[in-house]
Amino acid sequence: MQAASLESVSFENGLTFKWSDLVRGSFIERNAIYLTDIGKGHVQGGIEFRKDLLNPTGIIHGGVIVTLADTIAIVGCGYLYEAVNISTVNMYVSFVKPVTTGRVIAKGRVISRGKLLSLWQVDAFNESEELIAVVQITFAIKK
Repeated sequence: MQAASLESVSFENGLTFKWSDLVRGSFIERNAIYLTDIGKGHVQGGIEFRKDLLNPTGIIHGGVIVTLADTIAIVGCGYLYEAVNISTVNMYVSFVKPVTTGRVIAKGRVISRGKLLSLWQVDAFNESEELIAVVQITFAIKK
């Protein structure tokens, strides 16, 4: 069962968007990535286990976890900076444990907030709250 997801996000500057409108027709929607919490400098979301997300060995493909991490972190970064023109510059991933069932929960937080670059860390967990991956992502900010 999916955790309660956020239906909309409102920035302090008054800009509000519906998650479904933002992701409609996108890779994010196709993978059913959802947000559960967002605030200044932190964000959380997840993805539910599906057979089409598996690699040939029967575990969730690493690219799914990377996609989840990048998606929630870039939304968190946009919320923090109140900006929509953000690009992923680089990403480092450490896979700790495989996932074969259940949901993947990703918790992101800002590590460094610069004027042009922002570093985020996303820790991904399985349903038993065991760490499965750590992802560090650098974003370029254009206002």
